[in-house]
Amino acid sequence: LSQSNSLVRNTLLAITACHLRHMSPGLLQHRIAEHRYQSLAIQDFQTALETPSKSLGQQGANALLLSALLLNMVAFTLPHQERGDEDHPKSSWVFSSKEGRLGWLALQAGLRPLSISLSAYTDKAVAFLDPIMFGQGRAGWREIHRYRRLDVPETWIRAFKLNRDRSVYGSNVTKQNGIFGPALIVLAVLRGIHPPQSMILFNWVLLLKIHGELRTLLYNKDARAMWLVGYWLGLMCRYKGIWWCERRVRRDYEAVRMWLQGLQLGERAGIEELYWEDLMQHLDNAPFLSQTKT
Repeated sequence: LSQSNSLVRNTLLAITACHLRHMSPGLLQHRIAEHRYQSLAIQDFQTALETPSKSLGQQGANALLLSALLLNMVAFTLPHQERGDEDHPKSSWVFSSKEGRLGWLALQAGLRPLSISLSAYTDKAVAFLDPIMFGQGRAGWREIHRYRRLDVPETWIRAFKLNRDRSVYGSNVTKQNGIFGPALIVLAVLRGIHPPQSMILFNWVLLLKIHGELRTLLYNKDARAMWLVGYWLGLMCRYKGIWWCERRVRRDYEAVRMWLQGLQLGERAGIEELYWEDLMQHLDNAPFLSQTKT
């Protein structure tokens, strides 16, 4: 596919250079190569996005979705900073007031509308991507339905004011449950499993739920939205040695904990605040949840 498609080829070169930069951050040529090929890949990506889906065909859709996933990995890695403080929680977007502080999330959030726009090709594209991303014979994104009978914790239901309905995916809350419901259902699924390292992308299902109003709340640092993403980052901390995400998830997870602790929500008066002590305990425990094999 890379021989016939410049988007895939430039994307593979971009993530290769990104890995080399990660392994040898002091070598300037790796950073230059990463920026060069990432720029070329994004140009090709934009061209593909502007191409009607019928003209792309199945192979073009496969190339577009594969490249989107790999470019998301590049975007998720922490950028190199000359000061060398990129790992400190205070350098996280959590403590930033910059307009583009959620830029790392923008590309991830684009996976949902991209998959919708390619709906005619999605099933075959996922079948194409599963063995690439997870390995032959392993459960992929399509297997998430097996875990939807896991219930949302009672504390979450009350704190986020969710409606109960066990008829939806076997969960105890409804899918259409305001802004937070769909994302919390996914978190309940992810907390109940701890696949091998090769299954790290299974966790990206949550990113399909962070859009619209929820993303706006996150941008405005709504405490519940911050907790939700922080909990997801905590779950991601269970996967050790994943070069493109380990540093970000650890830094941003600690940053969210620090930020929420600074708000002292559990010490305020009011019914809603009564659940924050339990929510913070859940957040603290997220990286240490016991493993369940898939």
